Amino acid sequence: DLDILAIDQLLKFPSATKNEMAQIYFKYGKAAEIDDNDFGYTQLSIEDMTDVSSEVGQWSPYHSAYEGYFRQDKATDVAVMEAFKDTSGDAKQRRAFIVALMRFNIIPQYMMGLIGVSMQHCMEDKVNLDDPPAFYWDAFAALYIGSLEGHTEGEESFNDDGLFLWNLANNRARQFRTENDNFLAKVNEEMLDLLFAGQSELERKDCVNFEKTATRAIHLMLVPLIQSTIWYAITNEKLRADSTEESLAIGEAAAFSVLPIVSIYDKQAAAVIERNMVRSKDIKPVSEGPQAVANAFFKILDDIGWGCEYVGAAEGIDACEQFDGTIVGLKNTGSKRFLSGAATVFVGLASVVWGILSL
Repeated sequence: DLDILAIDQLLKFPSATKNEMAQIYFKYGKAAEIDDNDFGYTQLSIEDMTDVSSEVGQWSPYHSAYEGYFRQDKATDVAVMEAFKDTSGDAKQRRAFIVALMRFNIIPQYMMGLIGVSMQHCMEDKVNLDDPPAFYWDAFAALYIGSLEGHTEGEESFNDDGLFLWNLANNRARQFRTENDNFLAKVNEEMLDLLFAGQSELERKDCVNFEKTATRAIHLMLVPLIQSTIWYAITNEKLRADSTEESLAIGEAAAFSVLPIVSIYDKQAAAVIERNMVRSKDIKPVSEGPQAVANAFFKILDDIGWGCEYVGAAEGIDACEQFDGTIVGLKNTGSKRFLSGAATVFVGLASVVWGILSL
């Protein structure tokens, strides 16, 4: 997250080189600099995480969904690099789009791969002290929480520095009224339980229950991304087609983070989200209204297993407006397992954590 923070700051300055220094941070990283010989781990830059066909990326349960939706490998890498090179548009909107793609797309997609690898290593039933399943589960936790989020929970500890899903979930919880009594997002409270449960299950090689925990975690992390898409639908509804507001770019990036998954469960719902959230010349943003976007997400809540209690409502827009009492949460159903189209063949991986912890 430190590299993303640096890129965000660098993009604020005028540049005659298409922000080459920010590109260097994206391609090679700076905060992750370590001595490979001392730790034996491979450094990872943010760009390294965009390769969905990499040894981690291909093990994401939704690998085929993202590949099929964008119709190419490293689609997010291509989008980021094109945005770096396109200096014709509004600079603030361009900066917002680049940073949002990293926060909402690159990091979460890579996290899905880490879950897949940890699950496969558990099922392989091999003892490998240098590459245990918990290694990848811990990496998932590190990327979910980040290094800028503070050390304590509660309203007094909140800050806006965090760039990963933990802070995003807390921000959205305040807007969608989905906080617990300690002002922590219910999503984060649930995720902490899952992280500890998964760690314990991996340590005792309880792969059957770990698969359930991993399934819950990968779908729970979608909730703040869904909330973000709805929030920016609310924000952008009042804007004109020629607006240069940053929120338009952020909303599009948020939508792209979940559209591949929505599309495999309900293509009509995905089409509604696309029409309203993906920028198109001379087309008014959110032309069908934010409630239409929220209703589209409602159609797939049963598929991801997390219901109305976690998504909530904001500014009169309720994702569960059409709720009829038939959706039940993961705690009752155990959630849907990963799609049958997900990757089923796994390979070894050199390492991930040291590059991750300092991003």
